[in-house]
Amino acid sequence: MPVRLSDSRLSTLYKTLETQRASNASVQIDDAKVLELLAAVADGTGKTFDKALSELRAPGLSRDAQVKIVQANMTDSEKKDLGTILDAGTVPLSSSARGFLEAVLGRRGATTTGAALQVSGSQRNGIAGTVAPGSTIEAINITTAPGGRLRMDDTMVIARSDGAGKFLGSLPDVKEGDLIRLRARDASGKVGDWITIRATGISTSDTRNAVVAMQRIGLTAGTGGKVNVENINSSRQVSEPGAKLQFTNVRTGEKKVVTLNEQGSFPAGFSLNGIAGDSFSVSATDGRNNTAFTSEVGRVTVPGGAPSGVDLVKDPALHKDELNADGTPRFAKKTFKGPLFTDGVRPEDVKQGQIGNCYFPAAIAALAKSDPDALQRMIKSNGDGTYTVTFKEQDYATGRFKDVQVKVDGDLYVRSYGAPLYGSSNGDTSADRMELWYPLVEKAYAAWHGSYNDIGDGGFSSDVLQAVLGKPGRDMTVSTAPTTMDRVWNQVRKGVDSKWPVAAGTHGDTQSGLYTNSGVYADHAYSVIGYEERNGERYVQLRNPWGESEPSGNGANDGIFSLKLSDFCRLYQNLMWAEG
Repeated sequence: MPVRLSDSRLSTLYKTLETQRASNASVQIDDAKVLELLAAVADGTGKTFDKALSELRAPGLSRDAQVKIVQANMTDSEKKDLGTILDAGTVPLSSSARGFLEAVLGRRGATTTGAALQVSGSQRNGIAGTVAPGSTIEAINITTAPGGRLRMDDTMVIARSDGAGKFLGSLPDVKEGDLIRLRARDASGKVGDWITIRATGISTSDTRNAVVAMQRIGLTAGTGGKVNVENINSSRQVSEPGAKLQFTNVRTGEKKVVTLNEQGSFPAGFSLNGIAGDSFSVSATDGRNNTAFTSEVGRVTVPGGAPSGVDLVKDPALHKDELNADGTPRFAKKTFKGPLFTDGVRPEDVKQGQIGNCYFPAAIAALAKSDPDALQRMIKSNGDGTYTVTFKEQDYATGRFKDVQVKVDGDLYVRSYGAPLYGSSNGDTSADRMELWYPLVEKAYAAWHGSYNDIGDGGFSSDVLQAVLGKPGRDMTVSTAPTTMDRVWNQVRKGVDSKWPVAAGTHGDTQSGLYTNSGVYADHAYSVIGYEERNGERYVQLRNPWGESEPSGNGANDGIFSLKLSDFCRLYQNLMWAEG
């Protein structure tokens, strides 16, 4: 599918490259072409595109100087555009051009260390090799990464090289045949090129097949009996690079195999023969396991076909990113009829979906920890397939809060494999068994504000807490200043002990380098669920609203973890709460 960019000139330049690539498979973005793309970012007030390009092409200008020029003029939206090109682009990048974009985005230094990272021997006793002395080795298992919300550069530090340049480290749960992606970072912070190895020597046979993220496979009915296939979360993998996926049309029996690209995603323009309503069985192989495609990973369905039921209440519109160019939905709806509550209300019930509204599930999970009864009181089944959710709205003239009742039904937009596209409950996501309270509260919030688009581009957890409790939301700026750290600690303790809901937000994408190898994410909100003191150290307990992904060695991949107060104050920007 074409890449969507917000900057008009950058979008025009990239579309031209996509067109050229469609007719000539050898077209790629090299150093010359990447300069043109970056000139579209380096232009701005008082500087035209031509002037920016001329400046970047100045004879003798170093790569470091070019990077600084672009970074000095780049807006946040343009930075996101470059990230989209780097992570989800349909036109291949040369290694040098890719390194240039990574440097502009702060993912690596403008120049490499010059010391080659070499991995030697088998991985029976860990990952060993040589590099420049004093370097750190960063790695990620890209075979298992599709099973979570990890990007291919969400690494962890596995080792540091000694004075002779030797290193030995390990990643958790590495098995024979897994693909490991590594790079080295020298003492000055500059990183070298990525290398990928296949783990060997761990066991006699490779028994782990390619992991497939079924939730990222999106199907759209096209024209002429074609079904377009895309990765709906293009910054993350569908499976490991080079894996083969076989799609079998259940109606016609036709099979088609696709090889995933080096980003672990579908090649541009990949399509299947089919129509709206068709289901496809998906099988996968890493080249060693399931090579005959006899084992099914799951099934995906093309939106459309016969409607699944009667729409009892008008549903909020999808986020703009989930709409076709003509404004029609790219995803179908399914009626969910599971229980409203199964075992009461718990933070673990809350799971963020495709939409960028982490502030909302972080707030709701914090409430589920501190005051579950408030959430149970706010949503009621009407006994006819509809539900009423009651929010609190403040009259700023009087300061008083009034009830706002929002009526919703159990229809939720779903991914091609059947689970909700947006918020869901952890565990069973089938239409007849999924616990409904959280996705319905989120749906009602979207309906109250207008659409999923209106709640899906960031916000404040304190506003959500206020809308549930009818008590003013509060916030505090976090920093590493000793007096501020003490204030933050006292507020966390007071909030938790008083059973007030507390959430915290990290710094924006402009400081993404702060989060390298931390297991914490920039521009993201978390629930604060507790605190503790041990061995004279203060810790803040948090939960990622994804319901997974936390600092390595700090949890069970359920999103729950503890940070030292000093690390919390370094990585987080604000603390938000409401006095319940």
